[in-house]
Amino acid sequence: MARENILVVDDEKDVCDFFQKTLPEEGYRVLTALNGKDALTLVRKEKPHVVLLDIKMPGLDGIEVLEKIKKIDENIAVVMITGYGDLKTAREAMRLGAFDYVTKPINLDFIKAVLRDALSEK
Repeated sequence: MARENILVVDDEKDVCDFFQKTLPEEGYRVLTALNGKDALTLVRKEKPHVVLLDIKMPGLDGIEVLEKIKKIDENIAVVMITGYGDLKTAREAMRLGAFDYVTKPINLDFIKAVLRDALSEK
């Protein structure tokens, strides 16, 4: 069985490293990007099944990246991640097609469950 590609996009390298270390243990292939521009390049090239996308990033923010991902492939499940639990931003992300919205600090068991849910809808 092919491993699912998970793209993690966060300007905090520690967050990317955390997922790079933990998610392969669940059988996922993990790609990382530290900014929106690199994320969009990887979306086009690698066709991830799920994107874990930080909202607050320099340059392109997570909402802008979400919109561009959905234009590239509307079937990619995008899970928004943020340290700022802003309800208005969450609603906007969901309106634009985000699969889910989770806040930091990251609960690994919850993220694993969200990934399973996102992949089961494929």
